[in-house]
Amino acid sequence: MSSADLAINETQGTPRPPIGLLILGLAISFYLWVLLVTTIPYPGRIGLNYNTLGTDWMVFYGAIRSVLDGNASLIFDGDRFTAFLNSSFAGWLSSPLEFRPWAYPPSFLLMLLPFAPLGFFGSYLAFQAVSGGLMITALRASADGSASSRLLLAMALLCPASAINVIDGQAVFLVAALIVGGLRFLESRPILSGLILGVLTFKPQFCVLVPLALIAAGQWRALWAAGLSALALAVASGLVFGWELWLRWFPLMVENLVNPDAKWIEFGRMWGNSVYTCAVLLGAPQRLASLIQLLATLFAAAAVGLAFRTRLSIREKTAVFLAATVLAAPHSGPYDAMLLVVAAACWLMAEGRSLPAWCWSFVFLIWLVPAISPPVLFAASRLAPALTVALIVLVLRRGPPVTQTSPR
Repeated sequence: MSSADLAINETQGTPRPPIGLLILGLAISFYLWVLLVTTIPYPGRIGLNYNTLGTDWMVFYGAIRSVLDGNASLIFDGDRFTAFLNSSFAGWLSSPLEFRPWAYPPSFLLMLLPFAPLGFFGSYLAFQAVSGGLMITALRASADGSASSRLLLAMALLCPASAINVIDGQAVFLVAALIVGGLRFLESRPILSGLILGVLTFKPQFCVLVPLALIAAGQWRALWAAGLSALALAVASGLVFGWELWLRWFPLMVENLVNPDAKWIEFGRMWGNSVYTCAVLLGAPQRLASLIQLLATLFAAAAVGLAFRTRLSIREKTAVFLAATVLAAPHSGPYDAMLLVVAAACWLMAEGRSLPAWCWSFVFLIWLVPAISPPVLFAASRLAPALTVALIVLVLRRGPPVTQTSPR
């Protein structure tokens, strides 16, 4: 952020929510964190049945252990891998998992490698602690130590999506850290920015807009650094685990894009929060839902391209990028809505201290979405993509005219 942005922010102060919404938000947050604590002894007793803690981490841990134990082929067979997880964690699960395939590139395995010796529960706790710490560091850096950093941190850490991320053992803390941290250094240290953003390739659905953003900003050094970072991760994973993993992963991903597994659609994608999922649940045929998802992706790409070619502050550009990333993703979960909460917090800070009630009500709806997810169970959350589009438009409307960028 520029010194001018900081001066404006210090003058405006930190936005303060209406007391009623603050109390309601804290109550919902408290409920979700209590749900986390009670999930092991009483799964589903006070809310949605998450089976047990760390069901998604079982996929991550099970994959790295399988590769290290010389059984790498297992992770590319969804049915066999699910059976392996059910057998390995039978004493931890309250009921068998339906279908949990491994769908990530081998570069993610390299990032999981340091956690493998800690055992399942130790690695689960360590990953959440490390990724959460990285996110806190990135958010504090993005706020430049200003008073508004308290709002940003509170909204990110206390939101329902964060609790669900910990319950599932997912990686959205790391995704948020990479996006916020990478964009924080885009103008001041573009090479470092690119190196950080390139790591996002561990979750491909969240990195597709990175090249577009860097090209639109004219940040060519950052673009090359991002490519180098992604390539380094791929090469390192190939050297550590063998190139066969990549040779098997690429065809599998192409097949999933062209002709996705029916079980993945039923037990994976339809339990997510994507535009495609919401469109199907609202009655659209699958082909039309796929078209709507494509249009949403194109809108997200256009929004990022526009945002990064204007003189919006880096905080506002980050807000657009976070929201657009969620909108464009072909699959996302309730935990990924934390990216939207951070985006909404960035928008609030940009708007200033005196905010009308509708702004807080709008942000509260974004905050609430993960608590009433997934859309397959809660009809109200099927309108969440509309909130995401509205957030992007609200940030973009603040932007000054488009400027020409020079190569950097």
